[in-house]
Amino acid sequence: MPGIDNVGAAFKAFMGSISHERKAIISTLNNGFEGWLKLEFYTWLIQAYDLDYTAAHYHDRDAGMEYTIDLDQRFAAIDRTTKQCDLWVRDGETSKYHYIELKAPFANTNQGKLMQSAADDYWYMSRLKASTELVATGSAIVFGVGFSDNANVAAAQNTHVDSWQKHIDYVRSYSGLSTELTLSDESEHKAIKWAVLTHRY
Repeated sequence: MPGIDNVGAAFKAFMGSISHERKAIISTLNNGFEGWLKLEFYTWLIQAYDLDYTAAHYHDRDAGMEYTIDLDQRFAAIDRTTKQCDLWVRDGETSKYHYIELKAPFANTNQGKLMQSAADDYWYMSRLKASTELVATGSAIVFGVGFSDNANVAAAQNTHVDSWQKHIDYVRSYSGLSTELTLSDESEHKAIKWAVLTHRY
């Protein structure tokens, strides 16, 4: 059955591919590219895993963009019934699906707000209604520009920039549930960091 087994591994492979093909674009990212990244990842998944995205019946497709998924109302803090996710991809081993949200924060004065939005997204993605939506995993991909892994370096460069690791630790802990974490390699791009946080159902 066409599909992926692991969102973090798939995104890592995607970044390896796009770093080669779109290196000039990635090195100059400044703002407003979240939609571009979503479309690039979606089309790459289709090609890399030979996914069917054109089946007449929506649920016969292997991948899609923009899907409204039910939330598990058993969690006391749930304040809505559904959550819109950016992407969904069939699991390669089961008849279930991986649901994915993307966030692209910058290391600027709005970083706290953007990281909180990423934390909120992952909180919801770890509380999907697995019984009705055939959920394999819920993930948040956080793609950051201008962050440093070193808190001291970050502070020296810009007093309002927290370290990337501090932000990701916060997003991870905010969900309060088990998380698989896949991180970018130092060798990829100095100005770009990414993390895939996944809750397995």
